[in-house]
Amino acid sequence: MEITYQVIALAVLFSGIASGFITFRMLGMKLAPHFGALILALLVTFGAILTGNILVAYTAALLQIVATVTAYTQMWATLKYSFQTSPGYGPHLALVTLLPVLAVAGILL
Repeated sequence: MEITYQVIALAVLFSGIASGFITFRMLGMKLAPHFGALILALLVTFGAILTGNILVAYTAALLQIVATVTAYTQMWATLKYSFQTSPGYGPHLALVTLLPVLAVAGILL
């Protein structure tokens, strides 16, 4: 298990929480499940880095993927029907879309 990818994922999660907070302010409470998933993924990823436990790392990878899925599912209606405001969510979506790639790399390499 390569810890480098988990450290990068941790940085992406920290950044995602910052950009997610701005997005959260724009969309309101609809993003609460996504924000919760981001925070939970951050905590478990931090735990995986500290402990080096492979099961915690697998759990962190799964939660990172869940955080990405919740971003798209919670924003889908806004992206679909409010095309004019969609560019405001692009930076956050681009950031959290990195997470599944880092999760797979952290587990496989």
